[in-house]
Amino acid sequence: MASRRTCLHMVTYLNPREVDNESEKHGMRCVGGGAHMAEDLFCMDRPKYLPNFKNPCWYAKENGKIRLKCVPYYHILGVAKSGTTDLAYRIRAHEDVLECNDCLRGKETFYWCRRRYGYNVNMESMTQCNFICFQEKFAKAAQQIEETTTETGYHNMITGDATPSDFSDFRGWPKIPQNAGFEKPVIMTPHLMRHVYTDPKFILILRNPTDRLYSDYIMLGGRSAADFHKAVSGDIRIEENCMKNHTVEQCLYSLDIAQRLQTRIFLGCYSVFMREWLKVFPREQFLILRTEDHDQDQKAQLAKVFNYLNLNYTEESMTSIANVPHKRVSKKKILKGHMLEKTRALLDNFYSRYKKDLADILQDKRFLWLT
Repeated sequence: MASRRTCLHMVTYLNPREVDNESEKHGMRCVGGGAHMAEDLFCMDRPKYLPNFKNPCWYAKENGKIRLKCVPYYHILGVAKSGTTDLAYRIRAHEDVLECNDCLRGKETFYWCRRRYGYNVNMESMTQCNFICFQEKFAKAAQQIEETTTETGYHNMITGDATPSDFSDFRGWPKIPQNAGFEKPVIMTPHLMRHVYTDPKFILILRNPTDRLYSDYIMLGGRSAADFHKAVSGDIRIEENCMKNHTVEQCLYSLDIAQRLQTRIFLGCYSVFMREWLKVFPREQFLILRTEDHDQDQKAQLAKVFNYLNLNYTEESMTSIANVPHKRVSKKKILKGHMLEKTRALLDNFYSRYKKDLADILQDKRFLWLT
């Protein structure tokens, strides 16, 4: 049984002049910010995380006081309309998991994909959120983490971020200082996270990209299956025309191209984004699930998640969490009707190369979504 008490620990300070060895190995150095650019995270040293905290936390001086600061222990990276809200809710149902404050549905900060660049959900300009702003999203969790210990004095509670756009929305890359002047990015979200975290835990839940896109389209206000077919036909032409003269990556990461699309078709090209993450992080730092398996056997999938996050559970508690009704089940798609078969064939053909590539990367044929 955990006891609640405030403990005193040695204060650790950050040295902004030091460059993290791992970051230096990847060729990432501080170059400073600039007008209209995002904060240069490589100009700060990685926090000195405290060993008696399970969650990555550290003490820092703020306004003359010493405060505990924390960043997420885990990230549900993606992808949208694949069950991320439901999965995040079930993880937070565990007694040792805390939500972030001032976040969408208690789970999404949008920091890594958009807010640090000064974009809102529609990629319109807004006030940038710097790293201190990101930390504040976990201020309430940090306080509870600090006050809660096991009998040995270990702080076992954790918090997380479940922003599904983090996996594949790299459209803010031109605002990363190290990318200034380049036609394609050399630094992206995985590199930035690698500089901040020592041992991050990433969770992906992936859905058949064809089905995912239709759900996404309906959620964002799509009118009908017939209109969806027209939108998809046009978007495939835009992407394929772009790819005739540019790399796949340039077309999928382009804000200009994305603003011309009627759907978020690029989000389903999972293998392209997965390769970017695996250039920076080893495969074992990712737990990769399928929506279809999550829907079919939630207890088995939750057991994988809790084991990956090193969360204790009983058969009774697992059953209770698994039996909670699904969150964010869309009723709009029922009203709009099924996707047209000709649209499904069009999308299956477009996504086929990316599904095959993903199955090869993960060495798992289930990600071909043949059944």
